[in-house]
Amino acid sequence: MQKNQKMEHQSPVINTFQNIDLILIRETNLNSLISSVSHTLKKHRNYKDAGIVLVNDSEKSPSHEKNLPDLNIFTYCIRQSMATDEAIVFEHKSKVCDKCALSVCNSSWASITVQLKYREKIYGILFVTLPKELVSIKTEQDFLQETALNIAAGIHRITQEDIYKTTAADLKKRNLELNFIYSFSKLIEKKGLTLDETLQGGIDLIPLSMQYPSKACAELFLGDTNQYFKTHNYKETSLRLKNQIIVNNESIGVLTICYSGSKSGDENPVFLEEEQKLINSVSVRVGKIIERKRDRSALEESEQRFRDLTKDAVTGIAILQDKHIVFQNPEFQKIFGFLSDSSFFFCNQRIHSDDMEKIKEFQKIITAEDFTIQDVDFRISSAEKPDSRQTIKSVFCRATKTEFNSKKAVLLNVMDMTKPKELEHLLRIQDKMTSLGRIAAGIAHEIRNPLSGINIYLKALEKICHGREGFATEEKILTKIQSASNRIEAVIKRVLDFSKPGSLKLTQLNINIPVQNALDFASVTLKKSGVIIETELAENLPMCAIDNNMVEQVLLNLLINAAEAMKTKEEGHKNILISTSYIQDESLCINVEDSGIGIPESLRTKIFDPFYTTKNSSGIGLSICDRIIKDHNGMFEVHHSDYLGGAKFIIYLPV
Repeated sequence: MQKNQKMEHQSPVINTFQNIDLILIRETNLNSLISSVSHTLKKHRNYKDAGIVLVNDSEKSPSHEKNLPDLNIFTYCIRQSMATDEAIVFEHKSKVCDKCALSVCNSSWASITVQLKYREKIYGILFVTLPKELVSIKTEQDFLQETALNIAAGIHRITQEDIYKTTAADLKKRNLELNFIYSFSKLIEKKGLTLDETLQGGIDLIPLSMQYPSKACAELFLGDTNQYFKTHNYKETSLRLKNQIIVNNESIGVLTICYSGSKSGDENPVFLEEEQKLINSVSVRVGKIIERKRDRSALEESEQRFRDLTKDAVTGIAILQDKHIVFQNPEFQKIFGFLSDSSFFFCNQRIHSDDMEKIKEFQKIITAEDFTIQDVDFRISSAEKPDSRQTIKSVFCRATKTEFNSKKAVLLNVMDMTKPKELEHLLRIQDKMTSLGRIAAGIAHEIRNPLSGINIYLKALEKICHGREGFATEEKILTKIQSASNRIEAVIKRVLDFSKPGSLKLTQLNINIPVQNALDFASVTLKKSGVIIETELAENLPMCAIDNNMVEQVLLNLLINAAEAMKTKEEGHKNILISTSYIQDESLCINVEDSGIGIPESLRTKIFDPFYTTKNSSGIGLSICDRIIKDHNGMFEVHHSDYLGGAKFIIYLPV
């Protein structure tokens, strides 16, 4: 049973004590007293059943009172209760109790019986039926024993009028104890009080509960922390009581209560029995308060250490309890954004649609009672740059069982695997590049040697034909053959440059120059394809260190790709916009937009990979462009064109 459940169950104790005491003082009829007490216990303590059985002095057998059940069936319980001063718990139905009202018919209920004993005289038993989980609570049994003592005193008062005044005085003294318990309970319930403040407040209450408050004083000494808590008038005298303070079954201190001088002129004053019981009760309660407060403080310190340890962790850490996120460290929030306590991050809408089924299965496993360590990797959309190339995060999550606040929970360790995945991807590309380099070297070796021979023979034929009459046609043919040979040489160089690019020849230029050159080179081809060119070239742009030929190559590739993407479009609907701009204090920007079919978002991170293509081509054009721009320390991105409706390529070059 959790401590908070115990406190909730004990909350009506004071009111019940007071109501029963009022009945015991007011009632003069035994049957009315028994009936009223039974009703009060059921009403204020929510017992399923409650009753009192009286026994005869001579036979110690049940005596029948009005409104009581058939008492002849209580013999077994009476015999058990008569044998001990302790409360007796009946959790299982006994064969001898088949017809007994105390017999537990439902497995969720149990019974407790307590002697009604006052001044060594047994008057009967008190029995109650209550939920099974409450019978093991020590405070509940203590409550019933204290209640039984009060009831026995009430019966004693009624059956022996000659000691009525003594009994009334005893009840009054018991009320002093109850007043202390009530006041101490109120003090404990105050929020914000430290353990020291609670203990000092409890010590200050003790004299008010004694028979002579003005002469009483108290001290609490805690040996394990070397602390003293005293009333303002504390002075140790020979008239004193001492009790050990027990915490976790160990004595950690002493509670001392003293009377100064004699009481009412008595030569040899002694503490009343009720006062001795009060000291015992106070000692027990103080020990439990210290134990509970220290346990709570230790728990809070443990949680704070856990938060400190996870605060700067490089992995995202969260705790999942009852399908709710109850803890998340900064790195976890960095990956997923802050999730409220009522959220479960696997239900996040940013989860990639292709991974949803995998995530649901993972969630089903880790929310089950028993599971071993579970791993899952999935993708989420990036909230930082939804329109950039880095729109997807790769995430790895490991789930393990743990406990949090004494309850079962799931510990989630999450890592952002985006960069490692990118590095893995780059390694695969590097492998392809290495293979391509070998192929390119083989091509160069196999083709360049015979090509050199062809070029030598072409030069020889050109000399033979040059200047001779009747060979004009042959000279033109030779020129075309030489041009074709040069193109073959250029293709080989292009492949070699891709696999092992040479150093850039950087020159300070206006980026409008390579843009205009690329437009001039491609203008004839674009016009034949029916493409309409629009330009928006900014003026007074700052100079930029670029390799003019390389940047021209990139722009030519983009223009040719744009024209091919629009070949199915009707005449008049084929448009290309090329523009330049300057982002203040950042970079120069070149935009190439077209009115083609565009590039789906799912493919935008793949089109820059070597050999990836959606058409009948080698698939290395955009890879070469990406390599060239990165060699310039720039950025190359692809988006949707809001203006023309097709693809939009953006080149960023540092100033």
